[in-house]
Amino acid sequence: MSDATTAEAIPALKERAGVVNALIDGTQTVLVRHPTLDPGTIDGRFVLYPAYSHQDPSRYQSRYEDYYHRSNAKPDAGVPVRAVADVREEYTVSSADLESLARHYVYTPDGLRDKYDPDDELRVLLLRVAALESPRLIAERASYRGCRAWIDLEEAVDIDRGSATPVLDDATFAERRAAIRAALE
Repeated sequence: MSDATTAEAIPALKERAGVVNALIDGTQTVLVRHPTLDPGTIDGRFVLYPAYSHQDPSRYQSRYEDYYHRSNAKPDAGVPVRAVADVREEYTVSSADLESLARHYVYTPDGLRDKYDPDDELRVLLLRVAALESPRLIAERASYRGCRAWIDLEEAVDIDRGSATPVLDDATFAERRAAIRAALE
């Protein structure tokens, strides 16, 4: 993609930078989302776009606080896009189910409840994350800001979503998938 007027927009999911880093490290396997943030079906591979605002260290499990500290300020050079993901499974859970899933994400169950203030059910997305062969620094545009989950990277960003390496091998990912299913039964 070399021409901004002919480049295809790349879908990107905005998530707190600490959570994006945990996904890239393979520490976190799921995203917990409020249903109104991601309405409908999420199809295809998308870029993980780290957001640096509204991060709260008190939402992290104590053993994962380093993810907050490593990610609490946006780099001056741009927003680092280092991974792509796709949704492998999706679950609808109650707020009470967050306890059984706590080992699969870096926030505390109460931190997630505080973030989403759930009166309704929540969506749990099992993600298969892959690290980009060539990470990119993206200039933040005004159109990327704001409280919304999805953005389209509009600039001519050379991101080859097809040539990325899974952060977890197939066996480890299968084990995580089975553990998440078991936690929700």
